[in-house]
Amino acid sequence: MKPTTPKTELSPSIHLRKIAFGRSIEAIHFGFALGLAFLSAPVFGGVVGLFKFDNFPTNRVGFTDDVGHGLRGLLGFPFSQPGSVPGPSGLAGDLAVSFDGKSGLAVDDSAAEVLNILTPPLTLECWARSTNSAQVGVHRALISYGIPGGPPVEGVVRGGYKLGIDPGGNILFTLFAVADVFSGIAFPFDGQWHHVAASYSFPDDGVHFYLDGVQVAFVPQLGGITPPGNRHLDIGAQASGTARFDGEIDRVRISTIALEADQLDSVVNTVAPVEAYTAVFFNFDEATTPYRGQGRSPAGVAIPTSEWVMSYTPHESSGGPRPSPSGPSKLSETPSGAAGDLAVGFGVARFGGTPATDMAAVWDPKGALNLNRDWTLEAWVRIRPDFEGDRDVLFYYGDPEHGYSVSLNYAADRSGASPQVTTLGIAEVPSDPALTTVGIDAWHHLAVVHRNGQSITWFMNGVETESNPYTGATRSAETNKVFYIGAQWDGSLPFTGLIDRIRISDSALSVTQLDSDRSNPIDPRLTIARSQSDVTLSWRDHPTAFDTLEFSDTLPGSNWQAEPTPIAIVDGQKTVTVPITGSARYYRVNRGF
Repeated sequence: MKPTTPKTELSPSIHLRKIAFGRSIEAIHFGFALGLAFLSAPVFGGVVGLFKFDNFPTNRVGFTDDVGHGLRGLLGFPFSQPGSVPGPSGLAGDLAVSFDGKSGLAVDDSAAEVLNILTPPLTLECWARSTNSAQVGVHRALISYGIPGGPPVEGVVRGGYKLGIDPGGNILFTLFAVADVFSGIAFPFDGQWHHVAASYSFPDDGVHFYLDGVQVAFVPQLGGITPPGNRHLDIGAQASGTARFDGEIDRVRISTIALEADQLDSVVNTVAPVEAYTAVFFNFDEATTPYRGQGRSPAGVAIPTSEWVMSYTPHESSGGPRPSPSGPSKLSETPSGAAGDLAVGFGVARFGGTPATDMAAVWDPKGALNLNRDWTLEAWVRIRPDFEGDRDVLFYYGDPEHGYSVSLNYAADRSGASPQVTTLGIAEVPSDPALTTVGIDAWHHLAVVHRNGQSITWFMNGVETESNPYTGATRSAETNKVFYIGAQWDGSLPFTGLIDRIRISDSALSVTQLDSDRSNPIDPRLTIARSQSDVTLSWRDHPTAFDTLEFSDTLPGSNWQAEPTPIAIVDGQKTVTVPITGSARYYRVNRGF
């Protein structure tokens, strides 16, 4: 990452922390990350993208890059846009919303709380159509409000309700954090429109299930509705990330009474009127989003979930053709094994008895990761033995004609894999399996260095393995400036295993500049602790690095000064303790080699 000589030419790696003297410590807020954040940026260029996957604020799935470009990423299958199709009546002007298993709609109810219904009765109903019976195996949502139940997680308040489809393909009503109420009645995946409804009331002490206007099941159930931490409605998904439905939905309606069969909106050619008990009704007759609701004021506006998650990060996110229940896993099994170090697992969960398809995506509107000259791509990877197919993609930037990707080609005997880099739209450049091999079920650092117009060179675990002529260049992405992790842009060739410390540089690094020391990452993680009168800053020592602690009173700032307090090294940690002076100050570690 940094030239080794002379010292004045070092391109250091930098981590910044803001300390607000005289009051409580504040963390830097950037992108959409909230809470503690670790911001880093190279001074003279070089590293343009670094993803350590160590910091997920408020236990959500959002993350940012660790070099200070403010790139925003989400663990989970990237969201597509919902479409519009003719509605169930077939009449002119009757439209419905279409989902592909990757999309959804979200409605903000945080201010009005019209849908924050805590005491039954309650009726959820809609028209739905799907031919994709292969999507069963995980929960699917038609109408959902709040956050699903699950183990306790700090910052997550579970509660709300849902009408959906259970993993067995049957119609389901759920009181989040209370109970799943299973109907035992199959949802018809026959390509025809069907009206689905569930009503819950205390007088009946249970849930009535209806299919096409006929009661098909009654299941006893007691208890109120747990208030959720998130006040928003999802259509075609739940909790703005998981249980995404593949099919069409129309005439979504939530009522605050237990409707009888003759009160339901189940007559295909006659839309039931909006009544005083109608909390919200969406007919989706607009040709495009947003969709405006009817019912109690304000009834809300449904927008694509792809837009919603830009401001409201979900706690979990999945989706796609073979989704895991919760999306990629945050795991403590890392190359360093250090406390607090995390990696991300893809395909760790199962779908239909085989590894699920997991992805993450990073949006890059300013093209920080858009490479077209010299570059270096690095990652730590651990392949799980239950991988499928003969090729997996680790990460992918751009589109099939522009950008780059790194993938693994598996040996026929499944004993290992050889990496491949693709300059999208130009060439596939595989490594030689006899020279460059990634073992199974063990951490390996791999790197590929491109010298524009000259060569492509491979490194494994900090050792150069091969270098070959390459003059084909790299095409910059023009429109789809997105960095996909764990699969190609469309979810194909999904990786099964763990990934950590992805690093992207816009220069051709030498072997000494690679992040190939599993116990000593090139880029330091700066942490702080505050006492009554002092602040202690600490970071992990690197055996061959030259570190200088610097400070500035503004950010961005050009007047960085070296902190005069000596650095102490104890048990592999570098520490500096400075007095509280009464003003805001930013600190960074300037690291060179």
